[in-house]
Amino acid sequence: MIRFAWLQTRTQTAATAAGVLALAALATVTGVHLAHLYTSMVTHCQSGCDLASSQFAAHYNFLQHAADILAQIAPPLIGLFWGAPLLARELETGSYRLAWTQSVTRSRWLLTKLGLGALATATLAGLLTLTITWWYRSLDQVGTNQYAVFDRRDLVPVGYALFAFATGALFGALLRRTVPAMVATLALYVFTRVASALWIRPHLLGPTRTTSSLLDARGFGFTARDGQPLVLVARGSGPPQSWTLSSHLVTSTGRVPSSSALAAFLQQNCPGIQLPPTAPVGRGTTKAPDPEAFRACAAAAARTYHLELSYQPASHYWPLQWLETGFFVGLALVAAAGCYWQITRRTA
Repeated sequence: MIRFAWLQTRTQTAATAAGVLALAALATVTGVHLAHLYTSMVTHCQSGCDLASSQFAAHYNFLQHAADILAQIAPPLIGLFWGAPLLARELETGSYRLAWTQSVTRSRWLLTKLGLGALATATLAGLLTLTITWWYRSLDQVGTNQYAVFDRRDLVPVGYALFAFATGALFGALLRRTVPAMVATLALYVFTRVASALWIRPHLLGPTRTTSSLLDARGFGFTARDGQPLVLVARGSGPPQSWTLSSHLVTSTGRVPSSSALAAFLQQNCPGIQLPPTAPVGRGTTKAPDPEAFRACAAAAARTYHLELSYQPASHYWPLQWLETGFFVGLALVAAAGCYWQITRRTA
């Protein structure tokens, strides 16, 4: 049964493996060159390092975009073209009946197909993400927050690929048609990825919460919307290489002030802050035309308000990688269990 399952999938597996190996060869040549450029242009930089970093980051622009896109689409493609047809193709054509009448039990038939497919998925997805992570190692050192590329580096793409593969197999078993299974796989994959990024990943580990002065805020300023009075705005961020989850302007009692309270504060404490006469109707943003008035207003605001930050520190990056990978592998196991139940109990 193992040999027969391999013969059924060897063409697509070999073609994918050849593509990944070709990518690895290209990444080796260009990656070594990138590492040399990083050492010569950035590591040994004495002055004008921002310009040197920008010039370095402009190298291999096309490959950067191509590798980034590939890292994002590879897992769902595995689900679409490996997972969905795995069972749906045989259920659709009825060829599964031949296997079940040749002394091959349903359990063995299913577990062999799922096992070989999962092994190929983990191996090739692991090689792909290892290649991309290694190739980007120098570029990621230049102004790239590690959390900004969290889902395209290191371990989690392997978890995504296994989840997509198992989900495709499950929908193939349920729908018994290849094309509907592919559509359902893509829809569930996109929904789960979005849900994970927005609602699950931020809470896998308890974030660090801290407060900071408005004088340290990077986004301190004033804004007006639709002809309304000016209101104070301020945004903060966590330490370098951290993931800022939220930034709120709060009072000394920890309450978030309303827009009307912020507008009243400006009218009372910052009379020199006004929209310029030439400000466009609708939305406009301004800072004090007088630097002294701006500094005085900022000092008054810092005595009344402060920023409350919530962020995942840099030290949480690898624990979050393992936890999210485990979450998607767990979902893949649930999908595989659903396949087993559907094939052994429900399929006639």
